[in-house]
Amino acid sequence: MNRNYVTFLIGAFLVIVVSQFFIVPPKDDKLSSKTKDDRAITQEKVDEEFSVEEESYALPEENILDEERLSYERYVSFSTPLYEGKISTIGGKILDVNLKTYFEDPESTFFVKLLQKREFLSNTIIKAKDVEIPKDIKFVPNTNNIVVSSREKSISLISKIGDIKLEKNYLFKPDSHGIEQRIIVTNNSNTNLKFRVFEESIGLIKQKEYSLFNYYVDDEMESVDSNPSEAEKIIGGINWYGFAKKYFLAFNIINLEGDKTLKYGKSSKNYMRSVLSYRGINLKPGSQYTISSTIFLGPKDRGILKKFGNNFEKAQDLGWVEWLAVPLEQLLKFSNKFINNYGLSIIFITILIRLLFLPLTVKSMMSMKKMQAKMAIIKPQIDAIKEKYKDDKTTQNSETMKVYSKEGMNPLSSLSGCLPMLIQLPVFVALYYVLLYSIDLRHTAFLWMSDLSSPENLFDIPGIGIPFRVLPLLMGASWFLTQKLTPPNPGADEFQTKMFQYMPIIFTVMFWGLPSGLILYWTVSNVISIFQQLYINNKFNKMQGA
Repeated sequence: MNRNYVTFLIGAFLVIVVSQFFIVPPKDDKLSSKTKDDRAITQEKVDEEFSVEEESYALPEENILDEERLSYERYVSFSTPLYEGKISTIGGKILDVNLKTYFEDPESTFFVKLLQKREFLSNTIIKAKDVEIPKDIKFVPNTNNIVVSSREKSISLISKIGDIKLEKNYLFKPDSHGIEQRIIVTNNSNTNLKFRVFEESIGLIKQKEYSLFNYYVDDEMESVDSNPSEAEKIIGGINWYGFAKKYFLAFNIINLEGDKTLKYGKSSKNYMRSVLSYRGINLKPGSQYTISSTIFLGPKDRGILKKFGNNFEKAQDLGWVEWLAVPLEQLLKFSNKFINNYGLSIIFITILIRLLFLPLTVKSMMSMKKMQAKMAIIKPQIDAIKEKYKDDKTTQNSETMKVYSKEGMNPLSSLSGCLPMLIQLPVFVALYYVLLYSIDLRHTAFLWMSDLSSPENLFDIPGIGIPFRVLPLLMGASWFLTQKLTPPNPGADEFQTKMFQYMPIIFTVMFWGLPSGLILYWTVSNVISIFQQLYINNKFNKMQGA
């Protein structure tokens, strides 16, 4: 591995790591001017159609639990083989959800808490014209508890307000992370009923814990990783939205076509509140109107997400290299079916990728070795020119180029050493996303590492409290060995030389807090580079001796 290769590698992964932990998950609240214009037109049409209901309805900042409300709020519990939770009789919202096939940590017996205290999904609110409907709709459930084992079961909640019947149905299936939700409004009066349906949700927003608010509108996913200073409003073809954690989702997948309005803003510290409103409806007497959607409570597993349609697999954000990350993730899963160990599967994929790029890498490294040999020969001439024209940079550069020309050398040809990395960079970045976000690595042990999706944590160093980790040290050692095998670049200045010397330390510190699966991949890649460099050095020495 030559120095240009290493320098480019360092720069590339600095960009990846910095963007991942300081910029990613991407926040893309800004819409194109065309999209904004299109949505503004749609917004005008919606507001003209139902402006009173849209503008006069002010949602409360908090879901206030006063004594009167507590007196009539009840909970219906549900449990399936995959998850468990509760439904409130106020608004029919879903809350207190646990995922029963995932645990908080490898040694824990506690399920993953998908919706924690104060978090909830799909609190139904209805505003009607000329009819007063309480903002806290009191539903009466048909049961207090259901357990789904082998057959699907449903919960029905009903509320009657005068001649209006409001019904909210949930259908649970034993083998699905999706709950089918139906909101039904029946007009039993003798006059038209004008109304609008809102669905309110509150969730945790904390970038360091990978807790985000995502929504998919007009074939594009947007991510919000912090509470906006002012409430945001989106109008368009919203397919799904909800709160995402690193490996899990609590989302609402909408099955109704047409434009919807999504508002989101700060509820309280670290909590975001979103309200989805459907278009205004003018319901004739004796008629019924139904809104269907699916509440998803489960993992970011692309195979599972794809079953729900609406491009829901995009909820697993794999960055700009999704086109490459998806097949690499499939390759990782496929190889693990035979190897049955994700640590060994990562090693296998690393070796496979390096073998694919081996011919190009060897050719480039040989070219660099020849270039370095020529540079070593003309170094005395270059040093003499630098000394003679140290106060005249223009002449110094001119004379240096004359030496290069005389010797038939092109100084820019040293950049060819970066070519293999340029080609491999998308692969490296794609693997980075896969190994960082693949739920298959979560709580997967390998050797002394208890969880490939997290940094190893053998013990804390006494006195300073910093965790001691073996794998980053091994990776740093592999960088050091690579350095020793890499011949010095005769054309490098003092700063480049110093920077190159400190790279093992810099990379060790930079990778100290990254997931073990990523460091395993990079350590194995370094070890392969060591053998490649030994091979190149041996081959070049034989050529020189011939």
